[in-house]
Amino acid sequence: MNRRSAGFVAALALPFLITACGDDATEAADPTPASPAATATTTAAVPESPAAEGSWDSNGQPVNGGPPGADGSTGNNLTRDHCAHNQDPACPEGSYLGPHVVVNTSHGHWGHDGQPVDGGPTGADGSTGNSLTQEYCAQNEDPGCPMGSYVGPDAIPDPDGSPHYVQCEGTVCTNPNHGAGGQGYWDPDGEPVFGGPNGADGSSDNSLTQEYCAQNEDPGCPMGSYVGPDAMASPDGAPYYVPCEGTICTNPDHGAGEDPGQVDGNGDGN
Repeated sequence: MNRRSAGFVAALALPFLITACGDDATEAADPTPASPAATATTTAAVPESPAAEGSWDSNGQPVNGGPPGADGSTGNNLTRDHCAHNQDPACPEGSYLGPHVVVNTSHGHWGHDGQPVDGGPTGADGSTGNSLTQEYCAQNEDPGCPMGSYVGPDAIPDPDGSPHYVQCEGTVCTNPNHGAGGQGYWDPDGEPVFGGPNGADGSSDNSLTQEYCAQNEDPGCPMGSYVGPDAMASPDGAPYYVPCEGTICTNPDHGAGEDPGQVDGNGDGN
């Protein structure tokens, strides 16, 4: 092939080479989009595993934020002692026992004369060892007092003799023998005081023990207090009852721990 022929062939081939290079560049810069199915697979959100529900350990400390509150909130990190002494909606429903109940031997409560024992009950701000009397807390809004203990500046002891304070008004003040009402409860031994806590049917003065209510489905017992016919006092010394099963029965020294479904010192479920 002479020079002239070779040049003619090269000129004919050049457009094809330019076209081929252009196609490669276009593919590199703008690849074919993935199919909708593939896109959906790569962008779909991975379902999250449900968060573990919190509880209290055998010392009354919150685990995973503690059990859910009555208002549905979680992760409050409130101790069992706080919830036993404070009417706090962030605490589990039924966990409030009253400031006279001994929940944890390392924390205090009010004696039946309203004086602080071992520092008094836990305050609304979580503090302990405030040594504030029940009368002071009934008459003063102090965060060191249990939530719900404040009544008013003229609060007086309940004339019916129960360990509560009431507003000084009407016949409550003019006639100290006038019963202002009051609700009973179970003492730390599970015995009824002033008739014991109200029953699920609203009745009072049933004088039913906590043990009886843990072992019997009785409308005169607080709702949630029933555990089972073999219910026994919690081996960890906390004031509630647990089912007699497994190592809890075979080994009385085995701590039963805490569970949101167990019964507290007031016979209410957590």
